[in-house]
Amino acid sequence: MELKANWKDMREFLAYLEEKGKLDHVKEEMDPEWEVNYATRATLQKLGPALYFENIKGMDYPMVAGMLAEDSRFLAALGLESWDTYNNEWARRTETLVPPVLVETGPCKEETIDGDDIDLSKICNVKWHIKDKAAFPGTLLISVTKDPEDGVHNLGIYRMGIQEKNKMCWGAPASTHGGMHLEKWERLEKPMPMALVTGVEPLIEIAGGVGTSPGVDEYTIAGALRGEPVELVKCDTIDINVPATAEWVLEGHIYPHDRQHEVTEWFGEYTGFYGEASTLPVFVVEHITHRHNPIFHGTREQWYPSESHYVVGRTHQAESFKLLKAVVPGVLDMRCNPAYEAIVKIDKMYKGHPQKVMNALWGISRGPYKHIIVVDKDIDIWDYEMVHWAMSTRVKADRDVTIIPRIPGQWLDPSCPFSERQYSAGMGIDATMPTEEYIRCGNKIPQLVDDPEIMVRGKKRFGDRF
Repeated sequence: MELKANWKDMREFLAYLEEKGKLDHVKEEMDPEWEVNYATRATLQKLGPALYFENIKGMDYPMVAGMLAEDSRFLAALGLESWDTYNNEWARRTETLVPPVLVETGPCKEETIDGDDIDLSKICNVKWHIKDKAAFPGTLLISVTKDPEDGVHNLGIYRMGIQEKNKMCWGAPASTHGGMHLEKWERLEKPMPMALVTGVEPLIEIAGGVGTSPGVDEYTIAGALRGEPVELVKCDTIDINVPATAEWVLEGHIYPHDRQHEVTEWFGEYTGFYGEASTLPVFVVEHITHRHNPIFHGTREQWYPSESHYVVGRTHQAESFKLLKAVVPGVLDMRCNPAYEAIVKIDKMYKGHPQKVMNALWGISRGPYKHIIVVDKDIDIWDYEMVHWAMSTRVKADRDVTIIPRIPGQWLDPSCPFSERQYSAGMGIDATMPTEEYIRCGNKIPQLVDDPEIMVRGKKRFGDRF
């Protein structure tokens, strides 16, 4: 099977992974209290294959985890092979967004579950970390909501734990588009319709992790990345459109001002730390549709390596790069982790250019980057050793480190006590060569010891001997 971006559904992508030896079928019965936690943690740490759990005790359906949690698998979902082209290819494809198309029906409507038969624990009952006191189906569930004013759909990924057999808390921060939609519905004193989808083809999952400008429908981003429209169907009970080939669609409402404290006190997060429980809106599941023999898609939240690192971190990176490149000249590439650090490679053109990059990125970023490192075009930002070399040899702290107070904080940032997370601080590091300082002082600019002429001459003389 060849690389491509227009995957028909998740099953086709899983077949591709199977063919490449990147999918491991776990046939043993697994205890959702701890054995799935162990298997996913151990496999993620060694950058192992995606796991297809066929028999989790208490669940009626199989589950795949780690589908996009490794470089080659994430890039393959986009039809790519290297990070070198990723940011620019994302920008090229999404220059023109591709609206979805509404079709009459699709595989996601093959079977239904209603009333007392709805039991979320039979769909996913996994406790992903030892301190999780509730099952958390919502580690990769995509929440699909609609703005009550302009009707634009939003896709977002937020943590969701089971409260009752048909209820989950919804962890969308107020600053997200999903959170903004809820605020608008509550102002109207109306319940907010919402669908949860999982088991979608990988480009829709990836689009669900993107932070976009207001009014941008993530389905249009998925279409642009695929190179063709996403096919949607209308939900049975609510006015929400969902992917026609999704494995699962959970329809329901968040009722005005209905809040509950999460059943757990802690939940493992993408920061690599446990996040504190909160009092959150409650999503009531009222109708479920799914494919024949549906497959759930979940994941263990943690710091790299993890699916959040890719589905959230790399997508925010690509959108931030696109915006940054549009407003600051000389931006060549960018690398980010899920939330807090961005490394930007530039072709330095003028004095203050690195600071211009920092200020722009803090202003337009789709991710809450606290720390921004700017390097020259001779640095491979995909090699941390080179980045650290630039920081070690080109940075003079009193000249090149900028601290910005009171940038927006992130409620899961463990560097701050929970009560102080409304604000954070930005640190910018100019790790470019200070050529202007040498020129100002009348000194010679240090030369690298790379000896490229010798390398060319030696290659001609010895070929592949060395």
